[in-house]
Amino acid sequence: MKIVHVLKTEPDDLAKGVIEAHKKANDVRVFELYRGLFNAEELLEEMERADRVFCW
Repeated sequence: MKIVHVLKTEPDDLAKGVIEAHKKANDVRVFELYRGLFNAEELLEEMERADRVFCW
């Protein structure tokens, strides 16, 4: 399954745990918006292709 995590702020322990659990059996991409280092076009493309998107 393809999963995208979008982080608006630095992740807390819950978010980190969920992301790590998802990485064990899925194709996971993490976009750290709070760092300001992301490509908006790439983010939208990944969200369209993803089976699930989580926003934190």
